[in-house]
Amino acid sequence: MFLSQAGRYGNKILYRFAQGARWHSLTWTETLTHVREIALGLVSVGIKPGDRVAIFANNRLEWLLVDWANICIGALTVPVYAASAPSQARHVIEHADPVVLFVDSSNRFDGLQLQARAVDQLKAVVAFEGERSGSGVGVDMPVVGLDRLREMGRAHADPHGGIFEQLVQRLSPEDDLTVIYTSGATGTPKGVLTTHANYLYMINAVNAAVPSSDADVTLHLLPTAHSLGRLEHFMAVANGWTLAIARSIETIPSDLRSIRPTVIFSVPRIYENAYHRVRLRMERAPFWRRRIFYWALSARRQRIEDRDAKRLGWGTAAALWCVDRGILARVRALFGGRLRLAISGGAPLARDIAEFFHALGILILEGYGLTETSTVSHVNRADKYKFGTVGLPLEGTECHIAPDSEILLRGPNIFKRYYRDVIATDEAIDADGWFHTGDVGEIDEAGFLRITDRKKDLLVTSGGKKVAPQKIENLLKTDSLITQVMAVGSGQRHLLALIALDQKRIKELASREGITLSSPEEVSSHPWVRALMTDRIREMNKQLSPYEAVRQFCILTRDFTVEDEELTPTLKLRRRVIMDRYKELIDETYREL
Repeated sequence: MFLSQAGRYGNKILYRFAQGARWHSLTWTETLTHVREIALGLVSVGIKPGDRVAIFANNRLEWLLVDWANICIGALTVPVYAASAPSQARHVIEHADPVVLFVDSSNRFDGLQLQARAVDQLKAVVAFEGERSGSGVGVDMPVVGLDRLREMGRAHADPHGGIFEQLVQRLSPEDDLTVIYTSGATGTPKGVLTTHANYLYMINAVNAAVPSSDADVTLHLLPTAHSLGRLEHFMAVANGWTLAIARSIETIPSDLRSIRPTVIFSVPRIYENAYHRVRLRMERAPFWRRRIFYWALSARRQRIEDRDAKRLGWGTAAALWCVDRGILARVRALFGGRLRLAISGGAPLARDIAEFFHALGILILEGYGLTETSTVSHVNRADKYKFGTVGLPLEGTECHIAPDSEILLRGPNIFKRYYRDVIATDEAIDADGWFHTGDVGEIDEAGFLRITDRKKDLLVTSGGKKVAPQKIENLLKTDSLITQVMAVGSGQRHLLALIALDQKRIKELASREGITLSSPEEVSSHPWVRALMTDRIREMNKQLSPYEAVRQFCILTRDFTVEDEELTPTLKLRRRVIMDRYKELIDETYREL
């Protein structure tokens, strides 16, 4: 697929990437040259089909080039999240046993502090920036620069003419493609082994559900190590898109304006942040502008809901048109101004947020899947969607709800096996080929799937009620003051929420009341803050059943972080870690109820 597309598009731009504040481009022909040289460099150090090659680096052009080089020679890319704590990255690398490791720089390799066995397995460590001939921190291992590896590839090509194309032609759909490790939100990460056939099916099935063209441009902002980020990259090549690589999480707003994507793939966190930015901007706007903005949103939402209703009167339609051009278009410009398709996956997206953006003129299509399903099993379509659901199954994918409400999936996208874990594989895939997802959900009369929660995450109150915490957490996160939240309450009469607040925004609001809050500790304990959040949470509780309502909350002094291993690299809650870390605070709060 890659070679075919490179031959087809030639001098068309495939990648855009930034160096400092300046954006650069790489054509398909230039990309193929880079990939061939890297691939032959790997062959020259002894890499064979089936060998594992790990990439432990931030999103960057070189990550994508190395991935294609691995794929072309039959090596298996093993992505490692750049945000992983050293212990998490070390587990993945030592379990996968790669024969080559790519890193940003030698410093990242030194920070791993790999065991001697894992280091001895390595034939090469390659850094995207710089190289080192001597030993590092406790490691006697040279680090080769990527430019040096490419030189080795060019040298290898001279006496072995056509070897690159020969290696590519030997590949078959049944060959192994990659080992992607799960995020580890509910336990130790497992290596998911998938084949070329798994992802070829996935590309075709997603294209059938969500059509695109080679005129599309995407801003790659998900970690490439994430299965959805990886699928986005494969789809860009399969469809002839231009893929621009976001510089960082912090620069996403400016990158969106620079690249002006027509398509984006994201986890809900990006949409949540944009939602809060828009609402905050409106809170600070003049009263008349705020009133017009929310009137337009309400009118557009009502018009969307009442699809069969009579046409708007000319006066209302004209007013909406003017507001759309004068105000709503400015909000859409935050995403570059020409976004036609937004995909959300990796975690549930709050229905209110999806409806908010739809009223703005941006349709977010939520999907569902797991690393084990080669990323996707369900997705909403542009012409057939239901907010609050993850859509219909892809063509060829079967979905069944077990008696205990667990979601079971079967189809060409189901992974081959867990790498080096026969027992876990047998537990996950039954004798009839059904993959047991561990998620709980329901299918409505039209076939749309609604995810309730992770089976292991369900809270069972002392009254025997089963509560899905993600539903509650997503609702509370629609509040502009709440940045993170985790609901707890198993074995208790009532639910409690751990919440982190937007410190800057809280201090701004307090200052208007003549209250000075100088530290996170003051924010978490001040009576005015607690009273404010009590009122806001009480209002949101009206949307929940009595047994789902949050009766008490603890305001934390900081956000949950990946560095403290409270979040996975994909920003999912590590509930057990958080529960253990805040056990005393939770127990004390329950005693006070």
